[in-house]
Amino acid sequence: MKILSRAIFSIIFFCSLANAEIKEETYYKIGVFDYSHQTDMLAINKKKVTNNTFNSKYLGDLTQIYDLMILGDVNESFTHNNDKNIKNREEYAIYLSSGYQKKFSPSERFYIVPSFSIGFYNEFNKGKDMGFPIEFKSEIEFNFETKNNFIFGVTYNHISNADIGSTNPGSDSILIGFRYKKN
Repeated sequence: MKILSRAIFSIIFFCSLANAEIKEETYYKIGVFDYSHQTDMLAINKKKVTNNTFNSKYLGDLTQIYDLMILGDVNESFTHNNDKNIKNREEYAIYLSSGYQKKFSPSERFYIVPSFSIGFYNEFNKGKDMGFPIEFKSEIEFNFETKNNFIFGVTYNHISNADIGSTNPGSDSILIGFRYKKN
């Protein structure tokens, strides 16, 4: 079942990549994955925002996004737990997703960007077992654009399999983002 679900998701994900146009914004985030549990790891995130939109009756235009999150922790460098039995353990995982976001601008330089995506999660070594390879991510970003077009932001996200897997531990992450916006 696990192999079949990965194959189906891969086909759907790569078919959606084929529809993506060349124009896009790319930005990077760094932070802590699953910060509130002993399995916390360093998270490095690359997010692409395309110019593909989907018009929802209630939400208006939603913009298509792609996300790649690489997670790792060597020798429990990011662990806040004092348990001596888990020292010198290496954790790795990857999360690849696609979804939609909506950008709200309460002011000229401040943006609030909620998003939702579906993705494929895979742990390596002793990375966090999320219970199922298909995971859903809900996220909110708070971004501020400076006068010289540099954008700083803080992101909170929750990743979960919505109880379709054997377990559903979920994870909460906090990331700091940055990018340069070309005119």
